Amino acid sequence: MNETTGSFATGVGAFVNEAIQAIPTAPPNATLTVNHDNVLAAAKIIQTQIDALDDMLRNKAPTLVVDAAADDPVSQDAARAWNYRLVGADDSYASRITEYVLSLKKLVAQLKDSAKTYGFNEQDIAATFGTTVV
Repeated sequence: MNETTGSFATGVGAFVNEAIQAIPTAPPNATLTVNHDNVLAAAKIIQTQIDALDDMLRNKAPTLVVDAAADDPVSQDAARAWNYRLVGADDSYASRITEYVLSLKKLVAQLKDSAKTYGFNEQDIAATFGTTVV
């Protein structure tokens, strides 16, 4: 049982640790000041973070689901409890990371709008992100 628990803890711990380390820390009450010269660069940096977290979620989130270590009621209950906390609950680890990514996507959208206000057109913005406007 210790071996299974250890393997599980190592796998889940590695995913959660990787997810947490991928989220940059900012000082409390941090602000992002943008201007004409840095608005697109700021949006690109944040988009890069979104892409990395999306890749990690796509590749690693399925490993958060825990199988019961045995067929007994305690193991079954423990697996259900872990799965709820890791992926099922509204405030699960997977949900928190997903919400963080969504907040970053909203920030990028705001920065793109700011770029338009600063006079950048759709082609300028698309070029920053390596895409094209049709």
